[in-house]
Amino acid sequence: MKGLGTDEDALISVLGKYPPIQMNQISIGYKSNYGKSLESAVDSETSGNFGKLCIALSKSILDFDVYCLHDAIAGLGTDEDCLIEILVGRTNADIQAICKAYKEKYRNSLENDIKGDTSGYFRRLLVALIQGNRDESNKQYDVKADVEALYKAGEGRMGTDENVFISILCGRPDVHLRQVFAQYQKKYGHSMEKAIKNEFSGDIKKALINFVKSITNRNEYIAEQFENSMKGLGTKDNKLIRLTVRYRDPSIIKPIKAAYQTMYGKSLKKRIEGDTSGDYRKLLLTCIGEK
Repeated sequence: MKGLGTDEDALISVLGKYPPIQMNQISIGYKSNYGKSLESAVDSETSGNFGKLCIALSKSILDFDVYCLHDAIAGLGTDEDCLIEILVGRTNADIQAICKAYKEKYRNSLENDIKGDTSGYFRRLLVALIQGNRDESNKQYDVKADVEALYKAGEGRMGTDENVFISILCGRPDVHLRQVFAQYQKKYGHSMEKAIKNEFSGDIKKALINFVKSITNRNEYIAEQFENSMKGLGTKDNKLIRLTVRYRDPSIIKPIKAAYQTMYGKSLKKRIEGDTSGDYRKLLLTCIGEK
């Protein structure tokens, strides 16, 4: 970045190459050596989607999640897709760290900002998620009772008792919920996903379906998110950048790429190559370990 112009290839070789933990150390080292943050230096040297991706890679994953959540809520309208993508399927430790960092950065609680920008059962679901007190133990719950409760709250009655779905899905351990989904399918002849599609609409439907997919098979769920960022007319670049930055660690992206190949019959590399160009494409591919 020194002098006139920018050596994009050199930037790509550093920002795209290192996993998040090492990148954090590089960012700290940069500030110690040059008296300014790597993020602000990159910001002044790059532009467009390439610039957005460079800036995102200069942040820690926690800082980037917090920035994206605030961006999804701030200003006119709400980016519900971003809220769902970041908050669904996270561990309690993740959620607690996000809420703490958000408060420190924006002087307001994430819960208050979400309450002010969303409504109805979608708001209730997000507020339940950001409590970060899901049971992550190996405690045994009654699978049959939960299957019955979900059926009675949805397909087994007129109307839907949304609170039962929110309570069970947000409170129970993943292992237990996978058993519940399997038993529901066995007993009622279709998946929990289909039951939710039949009973819900709007943002709450989308969030609950994502929730079920994330618990059923996390790698397939993320692979599908990558596909969603590129399918149809135009590329949802902000989403593609978020996913690439968050899941770029080699040990995390490898099974996601394998799931993508199985689900769509082509590599994630090929998909990104066909949807992007220039330095932006080069950096995306470097991030996912595909030069």
